[in-house]
Amino acid sequence: MKKCYIICGGPEPCMNAEISKGAFIICADSGYDKALQAGIKPDLILGDFDSLENPLPDNIETMRSPAHKDDTDTMLAVRTALDRGYDDITLISACGGRTDHTLANIATLLFIREHGARASIKGDSTDIYILEDEKITLSPDLSRYLSVFAISEKATVSITGAGYPLDCYVMERSFPIGVSNEFTEGSDCTVEVRSGLAVVMTVKK
Repeated sequence: MKKCYIICGGPEPCMNAEISKGAFIICADSGYDKALQAGIKPDLILGDFDSLENPLPDNIETMRSPAHKDDTDTMLAVRTALDRGYDDITLISACGGRTDHTLANIATLLFIREHGARASIKGDSTDIYILEDEKITLSPDLSRYLSVFAISEKATVSITGAGYPLDCYVMERSFPIGVSNEFTEGSDCTVEVRSGLAVVMTVKK
């Protein structure tokens, strides 16, 4: 798979971001400020640059967009990544600020999935994954909660290696039974979505 990281302009720092070697890195507007702080050199910087504090470099590809547009800078970065053939996209510094921005970024993950690519958000306090007819195995992190919610009307979910396991449980979108699960020390946790669409979150306690 072709991996792309998009560094957004949210308040959460990306100092601890783990960037896969050889991945393509896009900074969305003030995400470039975040990248500079973390010592990360992007391959592309784009946006309307209304919130960028540092000057744009001369040696990195830049795409300037109009200030008045339908897409957020993050969505513009996602469209660019998809157009360039990237099929595994992770957003960084995409949570921790305004609630509407966080919801917009989760909706952006759904957009990525609908266009055939893997989608996730990674951050110092929150990781988010969108799963559809697939599973993910997570290392136990006792400093975080594990939450799973149906996004489609119903989702059949199995969870092993957690404090509250599930076996082919049919989650409903309107009932958040999957909130605040616990990791088990020394045991990997596997979340499998056997049908439907679900969001898997790990959130710092």
